[in-house]
Amino acid sequence: MKPFVIGLVAAASLAALAALVLDGEFQRSATDHFQTESVRL
Repeated sequence: MKPFVIGLVAAASLAALAALVLDGEFQRSATDHFQTESVRL
């Protein structure tokens, strides 16, 4: 039972960390992502 609980805690912490990293770093709007002088949205 103890390894199962440790696995659940590890999976939950990895999911929370991945959500924070992906939401903060990689997810941008199309306007922000493609903002150059030659592209207009």
